[in-house]
Amino acid sequence: MLSYENALFTVQVTRKHFFKDKNYSLYLFNDELVMTDDITKQPKYNLKMNLTTTIKWILEEKRIVGFEFSYNNGYKIVYGQKLNLLKEMIAGKIFYQPILSFYQFQMEMGSGMTGSVYRCVAADNANLYYAIKKIDKLKIAQHEGGIPQLVHELSLLSSLSHPNIVKLKETYADNQYYYIIMEYINGRTLYSELSSRQYGLSIVETIKIMRELLEAVSYIHDKGVMHRDINPLNIMKADTVKLIDFGLARKIKNQLNFPTSGTPGYMAPEIINYNKDKQYDEKADIYSLGCLLYKLLTGENLFNTKSAKQTIYHANKDGYFELKKQPQHPEVNSVKMEQLFILLPYMLETDPSNRLSAKICLAIIEEIDNNNQNVDRLIKKILIRKSLNTTTIEEQRSCERISKGKIAKQSIDGISKKSLDELSIFTKKVMVQNQQKVILPHKKQA
Repeated sequence: MLSYENALFTVQVTRKHFFKDKNYSLYLFNDELVMTDDITKQPKYNLKMNLTTTIKWILEEKRIVGFEFSYNNGYKIVYGQKLNLLKEMIAGKIFYQPILSFYQFQMEMGSGMTGSVYRCVAADNANLYYAIKKIDKLKIAQHEGGIPQLVHELSLLSSLSHPNIVKLKETYADNQYYYIIMEYINGRTLYSELSSRQYGLSIVETIKIMRELLEAVSYIHDKGVMHRDINPLNIMKADTVKLIDFGLARKIKNQLNFPTSGTPGYMAPEIINYNKDKQYDEKADIYSLGCLLYKLLTGENLFNTKSAKQTIYHANKDGYFELKKQPQHPEVNSVKMEQLFILLPYMLETDPSNRLSAKICLAIIEEIDNNNQNVDRLIKKILIRKSLNTTTIEEQRSCERISKGKIAKQSIDGISKKSLDELSIFTKKVMVQNQQKVILPHKKQA
């Protein structure tokens, strides 16, 4: 029996009949919407709050006055007040109709294999811009797992809310298309930005981008989600950066669908060399962020083809890379450039268990931004704690202390130089050449 007192929203609705209208109480719960005329009995109508359900809104003078839904191979219509509020509360959870009652298409911004992206405005406010992804149902159905993949992405996106993650507003459908309404980002992809910046971005820009991305990635990791396709094409740059395209995102413990996924040049070793006996986790995103950080600092790809026959995919799969600064970068000899190059290897560890978490990377980036001169020692201290099997809670507390600047000179000197040197050898083989940090070519583990 439903606990009606726990409903998120309730309103009276009416079904109009020829002889006598019928009144129902509508109750909204997290996973269903029910309508009943007697709460002691089973509800008359039950709509699941997922993408198997479609509601057609009925408008009069641009105001929602009712909605139509399918029932027993037919359709029913109910009328009521406050339905605009109901529409807002269930946005993104189910499909709506009709789209042209709520949005006006303006211009095409791009296209892909299954559809196009348009800029649009709200029908009742020409100053509110949105992006609409218009997906051809027939085309997406021709791709293996295409429709389930889309439904998964939309369900996942509807559960996320973060300033550095693109916001899903609503979903619509008709007989031919799906329409995905997203926030409109007045900017361009990071890929486009980097294409016009031959030697990479400034340190200030790089740190800002990495901070915002790491905040977004920390958020989704806390939600038990990994993105699996972090690369410049999936990052929009405006006043802030936004992580977009969650088509390959998965719950960390659910990788059975398309386990080898991502963009060549940004794929973690455990994904590109997937072994069904070794499940991977959110640390794969950290590797992608390391590839991205290198691109931001140098303008170069981490993995480069060594011959005409080799592709980026094969270079990524082989796992060889060399970290070297961009000599043409105006800040090549700056302290912060040096510190970011110290961080890079710990994000690009072949063994995911040795990679730093998103929270720790974020804290270190913040320390670099705050001109902390002991970043290398902070990293080593964190790794010592990790090698001593420090609990996750303790690691998080350490991260919080780092971000508050309280650990910069605390107890670091109490660690013997020998311990630090041994740890440095253990964690990463680094050589000083021409007064620059150069990481030797790094080979994936067998």
